[in-house]
Amino acid sequence: MLLGSSTNRIDDKGRIVMPAKFRASIGDTVVCTVGSDHSLAVYPMDEWQPYYQKINSLPSTKEALAVKRKLLKDAEELSIDAQGRILLTAALRKHADLTGAAAVVINGVGDHLEIWNSEKWAAYSDENLDNFDENFEEVAAKYGL
Repeated sequence: MLLGSSTNRIDDKGRIVMPAKFRASIGDTVVCTVGSDHSLAVYPMDEWQPYYQKINSLPSTKEALAVKRKLLKDAEELSIDAQGRILLTAALRKHADLTGAAAVVINGVGDHLEIWNSEKWAAYSDENLDNFDENFEEVAAKYGL
């Protein structure tokens, strides 16, 4: 289970050190793809497989094909090196606005990690997480949390 948050930096070569607290749970190889709100989604291989099956079974509607194409086109299988780093492709860095030595936030969200440009995470947090009580009540009522 991937829980918690960590801050880090991406280096000039596009590498990010995965926090030690997440490394045991994610293994030696992950799949990274685009996420919502200009974040990246990093899946351990055992979590990627069922997610991939869901993506692959989407219907052939215009919207579903667009989602499928984007998620799979930009997906990369990445090895974690001896220093605990992953090397992000240019396309993934562009999607998440991770340029130069950008500060990043890495959030555990249960089955995967999200990587955010720290400024975009701060803006998202200000806009969305300030309404947590209201959102929680609505989600709890709808989904039985």
